[in-house]
Amino acid sequence: MFEFDVHNLQKIKLGVHITQAVFIVLSWVIEIVVFHKASSTDGRSGWYFGLCFLTIPAIIYLTMTPRFPRTRKFGPPLAFAIVDILFAFLWLSAFSSQASYNSSGKCKGACGASKAVVGMGVFIWLFWCFTALISVYGYIYFRREGYLPGASRAPHNANMIDPDKEAFSTAPHDDEYAPVHNVDDHDLPDHEGSGYGGGQSTMGSRYDAPSYTSGGGYQPPQVHDEPTGYTGYTGSAPVNEGPGGRLQFPDARYDNV
Repeated sequence: MFEFDVHNLQKIKLGVHITQAVFIVLSWVIEIVVFHKASSTDGRSGWYFGLCFLTIPAIIYLTMTPRFPRTRKFGPPLAFAIVDILFAFLWLSAFSSQASYNSSGKCKGACGASKAVVGMGVFIWLFWCFTALISVYGYIYFRREGYLPGASRAPHNANMIDPDKEAFSTAPHDDEYAPVHNVDDHDLPDHEGSGYGGGQSTMGSRYDAPSYTSGGGYQPPQVHDEPTGYTGYTGSAPVNEGPGGRLQFPDARYDNV
């Protein structure tokens, strides 16, 4: 089943404007034939001929401005709607003027070609009406969503992006992204029994926290004596303590020193 995508509107509009350009070029060529073969011409056919040239800059503006990021600042959606509506009225007046010229009888010798110009003018006007509807819808969409459909870098499936999915997953695109907020895999390690909390600290055997006696006196923390002998890299005997608290080197042969 066909499903319409609003982000294809600019592509559709581009195709319609290209078709307009082809019809305008053909109308311009046929109008030259009318000028050459008709018994007389006036400003009504001249207006149609001049509008063919006047429309070229408008089509370039409407088709090229939304396509390049650096030129989009010169093409707000409201401007597109105004230009499309304006040229819809201009081409309504153009083919009406050409039809009035035909009814005046001045097209003798080229009335067939002049009627073809009117017919092509009708199609060009209908194309402008269609592009004007697209531009008005684009302006309304811009006011509601904040960007022009089909002319923005925003992803088409922006509403389907899950913020809980990993943006830079290395998994293939066909696989599901790994969840970021997986609390089961991020449990804190159990520090019970270590010196960082959660259990009794190993420093408790050597250091007692300050306490207060029943009489309110303060007792400073007590440090328990432990062996401080240094065994070195080879497991040598600890340093001995001599009389008077003076240190003595361990028993060894020092004659080679």
